[in-house]
Amino acid sequence: MKAESPAVFFLLAALVPLVLAAFAGYRRGKAARGLFEGAEDGAGSSTLFFVRSLLDALFFCLFLVFSVFALAGILWGTAPEAEDKSGLDVVVVLDVSRSMLAQDEEPSRLAAARDTARGLLQSLPRARFAVVAFKGSAIIAIPMTEDRQILETFFQNVSPAAVNAPGTNVEAGLELALEAFPRGTASHRAIVLLSDGEALSDFSLRSAEKAGAEGIPVFPVGLGSDEGSVIRLPDGSLITGKDGKPVITRRNAPLLEKAASLSQGAYFSSREPGLTGRLTEKLRDFGDAREKMGFRLAPKKSYRSFLFAGFLALCAAVCVRSLKWKKS
Repeated sequence: MKAESPAVFFLLAALVPLVLAAFAGYRRGKAARGLFEGAEDGAGSSTLFFVRSLLDALFFCLFLVFSVFALAGILWGTAPEAEDKSGLDVVVVLDVSRSMLAQDEEPSRLAAARDTARGLLQSLPRARFAVVAFKGSAIIAIPMTEDRQILETFFQNVSPAAVNAPGTNVEAGLELALEAFPRGTASHRAIVLLSDGEALSDFSLRSAEKAGAEGIPVFPVGLGSDEGSVIRLPDGSLITGKDGKPVITRRNAPLLEKAASLSQGAYFSSREPGLTGRLTEKLRDFGDAREKMGFRLAPKKSYRSFLFAGFLALCAAVCVRSLKWKKS
């Protein structure tokens, strides 16, 4: 069970004052009834009044809970969703952080990523491409286009200077990639992530999970090595840490594999022979399978069920308040 808008669950905090108000109302009502009841009927009437107050508060609280769950957009289970798609739209998410200058790829991780992207352009002549570049933040460097000349020129000249924000934030790149797809298109959609996976802070990869829910697989390509490498800047100097020693950057394959798993994509290592061919084949197979199926399994939105349950709870609360109870 997942939620499209988990922040809405903060509204459940309203249950605390609601319960306190119900309890205070019960205390006041009990005191007021004591002034008019005789000793003979007091015990039975008080019990009924307690039960009635309890049910009233319970049903109203359930109404609030079910309403919040409906607003949160609960996704529960899967259901087949019809598709009429053709063509392929690919967003290339390119890591341009300084760690991509490491030379455990020839001649560098960034150069190897550029070569992989250019190989995809040649291998998928009918596909459209967009490019998202990221470091600490992300930009849409090239919107979705069929113009190979613009794409080739970008990949030939891209450098860490393409994005100003320092650091590395894979989440920002994936999140912006989802926005780079044109709305209302009938094309299949896929994301190719070219990165060493090294991040300077922890994050949840929620965007990868969201991509999978929308039927957009992420295909990460891990650049670099597990042993790691120093980072040599264009002027020949090395990036050093606070201790004055050269910084060692390593490929974070587990993070990239997690992004692939959450989005129902596949992970590739830059060290695999025939990388571009295997990645191209995977993208083609993805499009062909979707066209043959004619549908995809999409997360099932259950907000209607929660709305109906909330409506029943509200009706029950109204009945408890309005119906006349014996001795009450």
